Amino acid sequence: MRWLWFFCLSYCTAVSGAEAMQRIASYSPGATQTLLDLGCSAQIGAVTRWCPLPPTHPAARTCDAFNPDLETLLQAKPDLVILPRLANPLWAERCTRAGLTVVLLNPEGPDSVARDLALIGDATQRKKSAEALRGKLQLAAPAVPKTLLVIWDGMMAGPDAYTTVALKQAGFKSPLSAGTWVKLDWETLVKANPDAILWVESTPENRPIVPSPRRRNELSEIVAVKELKSVKASQVYETNSGSQWLPGTGLILAAEKLAELHKTLK
Repeated sequence: MRWLWFFCLSYCTAVSGAEAMQRIASYSPGATQTLLDLGCSAQIGAVTRWCPLPPTHPAARTCDAFNPDLETLLQAKPDLVILPRLANPLWAERCTRAGLTVVLLNPEGPDSVARDLALIGDATQRKKSAEALRGKLQLAAPAVPKTLLVIWDGMMAGPDAYTTVALKQAGFKSPLSAGTWVKLDWETLVKANPDAILWVESTPENRPIVPSPRRRNELSEIVAVKELKSVKASQVYETNSGSQWLPGTGLILAAEKLAELHKTLK
C-alpha cells in the first residue's frame, strides 16, 4: 500500500505544481475579465490599472500597454502574457525572446471575442470552460432585429465592432452600414436613424441600462437630429462601460441587459 500512497502523493503534487506554475500577465482589461470568468483569478500575477480586479486582489497593477517595460514585467514572474490586438509586434517578440508564452488577441470583428476566448482557454488549459462560455456568445438572433446605435467616447459602433455579438443575442443590430467604430457626426446619425440610441460612459462601475433624459435633451437641441424616431420617442439610453462592455466575456452580461432593453422598446 505504501507504493500506492506514494503514487497518489506524487500525482497530487505534480498536478498542483502544474497549476501553480502558470502565472499570467494581462495587458487587456477585456482579457482579464475573461480570465476571471474562466476561473483563473489565482493565476493572475500582473494587470493594467484599468483591469476589473477586486481591490484586494494581489496582482501587480504594472502592465502598461502603451509603454511596456520588460524589466517591470519580469518582476511579476509570469510565464503567460496576454497582449491586446493592437500591441506592438516588437513588444510581443521581446516577450517571446524572454521565454514567455505570448497570446496576441485577434483583430476586432463580430466574432473576435469568441475567438479570443478560444485562445485564452487553450493557453490556460480551460478548454471546456471556454467552450461553455463561447456557447453563450453564439445564441441565435431574431429574424428581424431592431437597430441600436451604441455611442462610446465619441465613436459609434458599426456592424464589424466586437459589440455586435452582444447586440445580436439581444435582438439588435447596428444601424451603420459598415466599419468597427466610426466617429460620431450628426449627418451619419441622421442617415442611420436608429430605433434606439445607447450612450456608454467610460467608468469602472457596472450599471444597468436606463433612460437618459440628459442625452435625449441634448439631441433635441440639434435641428437635424431632433426629428429622429429614437429622439422623438425618448428611446435614448445610457449605461456605464464597467467590465461588461469590454471586449471579453463580460459581454455575456451586457447582452442580458440589452435583451431587457429590447423588451421595453416601443
